[in-house]
Amino acid sequence: MTAWVLILAAVQPTEIRAVQESPKLIRVTSPGRFETTFTTRKGFGATWFDLKHDPDQKRDLAPVLDENGFFWIKIGQPEGDGSWYANPAEEMTLLEGGPVRTRVRLRGAHMRYGQTEAKAAWKELRFDQTWTVYPDGSVYLVYALEQEQPVRFKHFLVITKSNGAWGPNGKGEGRGEAKIAGEAGSAKPSSQAPTSFTLQWSDGPTYFTDILMVPRKGLYGSAYWNEGYQDKDLRCSFDFGGAWPEKTIPAGTQRLHFLMRFGEEINSAEAGAAHARDYRTPDRLTVTRGAPDLGDEGDRDGDGFNEEEGCYVLTAAPEGATFTIHGASTPRVNPAFKIKRWTGEAPSKILVGGRAVERGKGMSSAVREGTLLLQLFSAAKDDAEVAVSN
Repeated sequence: MTAWVLILAAVQPTEIRAVQESPKLIRVTSPGRFETTFTTRKGFGATWFDLKHDPDQKRDLAPVLDENGFFWIKIGQPEGDGSWYANPAEEMTLLEGGPVRTRVRLRGAHMRYGQTEAKAAWKELRFDQTWTVYPDGSVYLVYALEQEQPVRFKHFLVITKSNGAWGPNGKGEGRGEAKIAGEAGSAKPSSQAPTSFTLQWSDGPTYFTDILMVPRKGLYGSAYWNEGYQDKDLRCSFDFGGAWPEKTIPAGTQRLHFLMRFGEEINSAEAGAAHARDYRTPDRLTVTRGAPDLGDEGDRDGDGFNEEEGCYVLTAAPEGATFTIHGASTPRVNPAFKIKRWTGEAPSKILVGGRAVERGKGMSSAVREGTLLLQLFSAAKDDAEVAVSN
């Protein structure tokens, strides 16, 4: 039995576009879904507007203060006080502009309190972030720490931080309606009860967007939890201090991978956990036309899923590609694919479980440098065959 459950919204987010408006600002828009910006000052999520519920962009859901966007890093040096942030960036590059996805790279040194003066730089600890953003609000990050020598640290927090207007200290129309959840629901994670995800969510009549963060590996306690600074922000976090023994980051490049998902129906710890399982335990496609690609650069464990770009990878046969995605044990929501050696144009129609799905009405597709990029806006809750033809 094949079950492929379409979850088409009234306004279907089938395309995304990005424009670098200046060396310091990139604007990303998923029409009818969201608009966000990357800036060198704040990084990812300098602004975020829910275009479905707030088309006039009256309510910016991103953090109010300039010190960071949605993704906030606080690393402490072993001696002294203070924290160093992975912003502002020294350089920002638009790698892909759409329409299936957009990709942005940020590079720089970690800066004390996110300050801009050169003296604030932790020169021995640099960052290189690449963000891949899909039109449904799925965002994948590879956050690389770069250091020539081992670097000791005092604390290492990975924080989701949004506008606090709807949090417990908020002053917005729906103040108090945004909540925080993890593996154990609203209980704050600890070393004894760690979590694989954090979730900011609201099921009330607010303009607040549900924000999920999932690290690829590990379980973590938390420092910030359902709190913020007055009504300016709302915070939850992972305490990453235990990711390295003796609180020392090894020399070379250390890559951390994360999923962030922005939606309106991730309204419980159970829903957050389901999305976390989808990301942390990706499917192994059964490919009957073409072949799985287990050696893509961003595939860190050779399973055919590129953690850095959030997509399954395979190579096409001359006629196209056919594969089965398995969703019985873990539903696969809005899966994305990268099909190499594609010789034709992007298909305007594919078959999913024997049913025709058209571009703009359930899927997006585009060809970039001989590679077909494809995303399905649906959820596989059983095995489903996908046939993509030249």
